[in-house]
Amino acid sequence: MPKDRELVLVSLLQEATRIANEADHLLEAGLPVLRAVCQATGWQAGHMWLPHETDRRSFVSTGIWHEERPGAFADLRAATEERHFALGVGIAGESARTGRPVWIADVRTSSSFLRGPVARVGSAIAFPVTARGVTAAVLEFFTHEPADPDTGLLEIMADVGIQLGRVADRMAARQAIVFGSQRLERILDSCVEAFVAMDEGGMITSWNAAAEKVFGLSKEEAIGRRLGDTIVPPRFREAHHLGVGRFLTTGEKRVLDNRIEIAAWHTNGYEFPVELATWAVRDPMLGWTFNAFVHDITDRKRTEDALRLAYEHEREAVSRLRELDVAKSDFVATVSHEFRTPLTNVIGHLEVLTSGDAGELNPAQARMLGVIGRNADRLRALIEDLLTISKVEAGVFDLELRPTDLHEVLTEAYDAVEPRAKRRNHRLVLSVEGQPGTIEADPEQLRRAVVNLLVNGVNFTPDGGTVELTARVADDHVEIAVRDNGVGIDPEEQPRLFTRFFRGTFAVREAVQGAGLGLAITKTIIEGHGGDVLVDSIVGHGTTFTIRIPRERPVWL
Repeated sequence: MPKDRELVLVSLLQEATRIANEADHLLEAGLPVLRAVCQATGWQAGHMWLPHETDRRSFVSTGIWHEERPGAFADLRAATEERHFALGVGIAGESARTGRPVWIADVRTSSSFLRGPVARVGSAIAFPVTARGVTAAVLEFFTHEPADPDTGLLEIMADVGIQLGRVADRMAARQAIVFGSQRLERILDSCVEAFVAMDEGGMITSWNAAAEKVFGLSKEEAIGRRLGDTIVPPRFREAHHLGVGRFLTTGEKRVLDNRIEIAAWHTNGYEFPVELATWAVRDPMLGWTFNAFVHDITDRKRTEDALRLAYEHEREAVSRLRELDVAKSDFVATVSHEFRTPLTNVIGHLEVLTSGDAGELNPAQARMLGVIGRNADRLRALIEDLLTISKVEAGVFDLELRPTDLHEVLTEAYDAVEPRAKRRNHRLVLSVEGQPGTIEADPEQLRRAVVNLLVNGVNFTPDGGTVELTARVADDHVEIAVRDNGVGIDPEEQPRLFTRFFRGTFAVREAVQGAGLGLAITKTIIEGHGGDVLVDSIVGHGTTFTIRIPRERPVWL
């Protein structure tokens, strides 16, 4: 290649580089590059193709042409404007597909030049402009006369395409930035939390749809206003301005990068509670941007206040109930003590009368005194139960554990209930397996617990039934069982059997005697021995209560 020719092509590359550096869009660079190439190479016309807006695999004319003499290629321009080429089709499509220059030495004899016979077109060359591996444009040039391929020119043209590719790269980068910004704006607009941003000067730069609802101000009204005067309550505005200034001068953060609860200002002139999360981002060109997500917590605060008020009322109610419970317990204990003394005198005099020491009784008198005595015993048992419950509630119900003959305790319980069983024509059975010997127990309270279970069996077994009291040793425990073939207990009521004052459906319906304290006291006594009480019952077939207590005093008692 002649030296002058080489210098011209180098100058062409330099000019293309300058154009590429100054242009922001391929359309802006197109005409200057076409002109520079034609002037440097002597080609008489140049034209630019770009991908279709919707079909990137198809190329259409930009309408950008350079002609050495205007109108010299009028027929070619008309044929070009009517066409578009897919990848691999025609000279432009083939160059776009391969990413390489395509040179047609003689258009008149070429089958790949698809714009038909065009007057005064001899040779054609097309070369791609690529960006990120994709053809972003195709430049084509024409001469009036046929021309053979020029290797040096093809290399320079390839370099020109690379330089223009930088313009396409910048376009793609800007488009990505714009797309990212639009995408972020769409995301923020769809966010349920309000998003606001301000610049270093305190002016609002971003305001999403949720912010419009939260603060009552449209985006158009908000953008460009001072944020401190728009959403910060008057009482906080001075502190807000000082905080921003402090951060900009010293970098000190007090609110930034934290989530806090604070008051915000509504455009209608009132404060409301919000949860605020803020952070700052610095742009080398634009400086600091302060961003915040704002969540209106008015409803949450109302709910919290309502819950707090309800809790206070509940605490007051519980405190009052405790006071009433204490008063009830004190009343029961006082009344029970007051009843016990005169009742003891009544029972004592009854015993004198029934013994005959006050004179012989006729059958009618003896029968009436018997009824009075049984009811006095019922009343005494009720008073003892009430006093026991009062002691339990007061925390002064203590057991006196000592070596106790289990067989003797069971026999005394059996003897205490036998008269009641006989009146109902029940068969009361006592069966002790082996020799249980002595256990660590409070004999009086253990006998009381067994009597309660036996009385329960007698009361809930139809006349003529059977109530069995059995005992056996099971390793380091003893098991005492009271079994009857009575009415049984509804499964839904079994979990409440040991609740104080609980009376089952059958007891209420049939008016069975009792205050609902016996089983509760029994459970308290057995648990005081370190044991437990189990119940197994089938409606219509009977009930079994099983007491399990350790033979020796548990270490924690």
